Amino acid sequence: MKTHIYLLIISIFLISSCKNNNKHKIDVSDIVVEIKIKHFEKDLFKFNIDSSDYYLKLYRQKYGEFFKLYNNNIIEIGSSEDKFYPESLNEFIRYWKPKEIPKILDEEFPDFEKDQLPVVEEAFKHYKYYFPENYIPEIYTFFSSFGYSVVLLDSIVGIGLDKYLGQHNFHLYDKVGYSQYKKRRMIKEMMPVDIMRLMGETDYPYEADESDNLLDNMIYEGKIQYYLNCMLPETPDTLKWRYTEQQLTWANKHENKIWNYIAEQRLLFSTEKKDIRKFVGDGPYTSIFTDVSAPRAGAFIGFKIVDKYMSHNPETTLKKLLEEEDARKILAGAKYNP
Repeated sequence: MKTHIYLLIISIFLISSCKNNNKHKIDVSDIVVEIKIKHFEKDLFKFNIDSSDYYLKLYRQKYGEFFKLYNNNIIEIGSSEDKFYPESLNEFIRYWKPKEIPKILDEEFPDFEKDQLPVVEEAFKHYKYYFPENYIPEIYTFFSSFGYSVVLLDSIVGIGLDKYLGQHNFHLYDKVGYSQYKKRRMIKEMMPVDIMRLMGETDYPYEADESDNLLDNMIYEGKIQYYLNCMLPETPDTLKWRYTEQQLTWANKHENKIWNYIAEQRLLFSTEKKDIRKFVGDGPYTSIFTDVSAPRAGAFIGFKIVDKYMSHNPETTLKKLLEEEDARKILAGAKYNP
């Protein structure tokens, strides 16, 4: 059973004035995608311990394996088969209900099928275009206790709605302890990006070995960004990069500077975890540059290399790109020279 839980630890942005990568626009109007959706959070908050047998039967029948994942991995209260489970679930709900979580979720997502689902379906039309043999997952929405944004279980994508409550609910994230750069990503517009990133990372996971180096990580991150451009050609680059507008401007302006630093310091093939983390690890900025720099500057260069590679090799499909594990081949084929 394939299980992937994706905890997004993030930071962003201004959306309106940022450019899209329009070269990936394709006509998907003839592709039919109908996503089935279930709202677990609505049933969850109806739980009544006096009728626990009824509700547990409902949860098991309606939500199946996702219900197990929710209990064991998301809110971590154990198996619903445990005799103490009803009390544990009741305590969980009694903690969050007085904080008006059900009301907040209803107010923020009054009509998910109308407001959020069309953008997700459009992304999956592109997914079906590039990967026609792949299965389109069902979507389950849920309350994650402010822990998880997106989870993937076999043919199900789960969306933790409480991680997308928007700026006017940032006070809730303050209480949980999220920093400013992470809070900025907790907006509805990030949802399709997070879903498709998870799909890409799950279908084509990064396989680290003893020779794992910075270039390998840069190229992998670059491939995922290229994949996002294909899945979400109309989505602003700031969202897909998880950057502010200023950070995206900085990255484009200082592309040469970033590359030269990596080359001059002979970091490209460094296997040091600290070097890899500095350049592709998430954060408010890239620490070796200024505090107004873009985070994950190495990933940005990785994307530029991948983009050049695809330009020089137009016969290469997205699938072949993602399957190519030789980062040096991609670097050589890119003829990259910022």
